[in-house]
Amino acid sequence: MTQSIELRRDPAVQYLLRIADTTLILAQRLGEWCGHAPILEEDIALTNMALDLVGQSRALLTRAGELEGRGHDEDQLAFLRDERDYFNLTLVELPRGDFAFTVLRNLFVAGWARLLWERLCDSGDVEVAAIAGKAVK
Repeated sequence: MTQSIELRRDPAVQYLLRIADTTLILAQRLGEWCGHAPILEEDIALTNMALDLVGQSRALLTRAGELEGRGHDEDQLAFLRDERDYFNLTLVELPRGDFAFTVLRNLFVAGWARLLWERLCDSGDVEVAAIAGKAVK
């Protein structure tokens, strides 16, 4: 079994990990609806949203690994950290619940994410600005 990786406690890295972890965990929660949503169109929509969130998370984890400077790739950062080294918003890790809860949680997170991505489009970090520019669409 592979041991957990140890993170460098850099504020810029932790900031990116907070966003990446939030999108990754929400993607996993949305993926739980695959094949279980009330109607087919909602099932497909939730799965597509989950895929978009995974893409955002991958890009952010890759950038966080570059900034950290320890050679950790996106997979190591996503899966080889201790549970206390995940910085996601607590809201996204709550159990799936019913469909109404999922829709409401997505509304809250989407509102937060839109404001975040719009602000990050002006980031001094060119890579983060590019990720935000793609995500805000």
